[in-house]
Amino acid sequence: MVERQTWSLPAIDLKRCTGCGWCVERCPTHAVELVAHKAVIVRPTDCTYCDICETYCPAGAIGRPFIVVFAPDQRLSSGEQQP
Repeated sequence: MVERQTWSLPAIDLKRCTGCGWCVERCPTHAVELVAHKAVIVRPTDCTYCDICETYCPAGAIGRPFIVVFAPDQRLSSGEQQP
């Protein structure tokens, strides 16, 4: 049985990525590698989207393709895509 990934992967803007390797060195699951001097999620099933790469990317090249909204005492039933 193949395990399905139920979360979105970080989006990497290859035009902004400088290939510094910061995300590769700090990814706790080793899901990111440099390919042709650019960050690529080469093991998507290992990515837990802990947000370390997005939060600390010095070039701001890594982001999420969605917005997470938490409301007290309410279940999140749907989300909105970022523009």
